[in-house]
Amino acid sequence: MSWQYLLAWLLPLFAGSGVVLAIGGHRRMPGNLCAMAGTGFLLGLFVTGILCGLVARDNVQSAFADVAPWLAAIGILAWVAALGLRGKPWPEASFVQGNTDPGFFARRSREGGNLVSLPFNRMKALDPRLRGDEGNKSALPKFALGWRLVWWLLLAMIGLRIHALASEVLLRPTFPWDAWAAWAVKPKAWFLLGHYAGYEPMQQWLANPGTTLRTSAIWDYPELLAWIQVWFASAEGSWNEPLINAVWLGVLVAIGLGSYGSWRALGVAPLWSMILVYGLLSLPLIDAHVALAGYADLWLAATFGLAILSWLRWLRWKQHGQWLLAAALAICMPFIKLEGAVWLLIASVLAGLTLLPQRWRWMTVGAIVLMLGAGLLFGGLVLPVFGLGWVHLSWGSVVVPALGELDLHWHPVGVEMLSGLFTLPNWHLLWYLLPLVLVLRWRGFLVDQTLRWLGILLLCCATFLFVLFFFTEASAWAENYTSSNRLIMHLVPAVFTLMALLLRGVSVPGADKSPESEAPSLPG
Repeated sequence: MSWQYLLAWLLPLFAGSGVVLAIGGHRRMPGNLCAMAGTGFLLGLFVTGILCGLVARDNVQSAFADVAPWLAAIGILAWVAALGLRGKPWPEASFVQGNTDPGFFARRSREGGNLVSLPFNRMKALDPRLRGDEGNKSALPKFALGWRLVWWLLLAMIGLRIHALASEVLLRPTFPWDAWAAWAVKPKAWFLLGHYAGYEPMQQWLANPGTTLRTSAIWDYPELLAWIQVWFASAEGSWNEPLINAVWLGVLVAIGLGSYGSWRALGVAPLWSMILVYGLLSLPLIDAHVALAGYADLWLAATFGLAILSWLRWLRWKQHGQWLLAAALAICMPFIKLEGAVWLLIASVLAGLTLLPQRWRWMTVGAIVLMLGAGLLFGGLVLPVFGLGWVHLSWGSVVVPALGELDLHWHPVGVEMLSGLFTLPNWHLLWYLLPLVLVLRWRGFLVDQTLRWLGILLLCCATFLFVLFFFTEASAWAENYTSSNRLIMHLVPAVFTLMALLLRGVSVPGADKSPESEAPSLPG
C-alpha cells in the first residue's frame, strides 16, 4: 500500500465533502458532519470516475496522476466557498426530541427568544417543552447514562463488523461470478492495455474479425464504476483486486454515515438513529456484497438511499442545496447500473410533482395517466428514458433497447419471492418488522407530508418490481434466486429511512428527551 493509494481515498472525500458542505450543508443542524462525510465520499467517487473517463482515456495507468490535481482543485475551491458561506448569518437551530409530532423543528425566534415549531405551530400548545426559553435546561431531562452506553455499544459493534468485513475484502481477489465475468472486465482490460477500448455486441464482433473493438456479455453496461476501479488501480500501480475492491467497504461506511447524519437532521433521536444504522449495516445480503465485492448493487443502493435523504431534507427545510445534491446523486444512478434509470425516472416524476402547486398535482397525474392510456389504446407509445433509450410500450409487451422485448403475462413466483424475503437468511427480521412499524405508526403519514412522499416513492418502486418479477421473463431471476433480492436491496436504505421517520415520535424513556447539546458529540 502506497501513499498514492491513501490519497486515492482522501482526495474524493476532500473534494466531495467540500462540495456537499458548500451547496447543502452550511446550515447548522444535527448530524451535518456525518451526512457531509458519507454523502461527500460517495459524490467524490463519482466525480473521480467522471474525471477519469474524460482525462485518462488515452493513458489509463496514469489516471491517478492526471486526475488528482483536478480533484485537489475542486476540493480547495469547494472548501473555500463553504467556509465563505459559513460566515453568512443562519438562524440558530436545535431539535426538541420526544415529540408527538414527527416533523417538527424548533428554532429561537428573532423577537423574543421563544421556541417556535416549524412547520407545525399548532403543536406548540400541546408540548410544554416548546413554551418558554430554550435555555431553561431543567425542562428537558438529560440523556440517560444507560442509553448513552447503548449508543456507544452499538457504535463499537458497527466498528467490529466493519473490521471483520475489511479482513474479508482484503483476503481474496474478485470472487463472485458476475463481478469478475462482468463488472471487472472493462476496467481490468483498460488498465492492462494502458488505454480505453470500446466494446461491441458479440454477434457484431464475430462478424468482423479485423475489428479493434472488444466484446463481452455485458458490453453495454454503464462504465462509471469501471472508471472508479481504474482510479484505485492507477493509484496502487497494479491491478491489485483486494485493494481495488476495498472501496466497497468505503461505500458501506458512507451509507452508515450519510443515513445517520440525515436522520438526525430530520429529527430522529440519536439512539433510534444508531439502532437503525446498526440494523442496516448488519443485513446479511448487504454485508455479503461487501465481503464478496464486485457487484454494482451496493453502489446503486447507496446512491438511491442518499439521494432520497437529500430530497427529503429539501422537502422538510427547503434547503435548495439539498435539492441539488439529490439531483446530482440521482443523475449518477443510470451510469452505475441499468436499473438506476428506472429509479431515476420514478424519483424524477415524484420530485417534479412536489415542485408543483398542490392544485396542479392531481391534474398532472391525471394527464399522465390519460396520455399513457391513450397511447396504449392506439397501438402503443414510445418513451425516452434516460439511461435506457427509447422504450416501446404496447399491450402485452415492452421493448427496452438494452434488454430486448419483454412479453407481459402472469408468472406465479410468489412463493419464491416470499421465501427470499422471509425465510432465506438475507434480511434478518427486516420484512417482519416493517409491516409492524407501518401498522403501529401509520398515523405519521397523516401529519407529515415528507413521510407521505417517501411512502409514495417506495410504493411506486415496489410496484415496478412486482410487474418486473410477476409479469416478465425476469421471473426466472426470482425462481433461481439470482437477482430478485439484489434489486430489492436497491430500496433497502430508503426503507430504513421510512422506518426512521415513522419511529421519530416514539420516545424511549430517558433516551431521547435531551436537548441536542446533551447527545453524544462524535456524530456531529
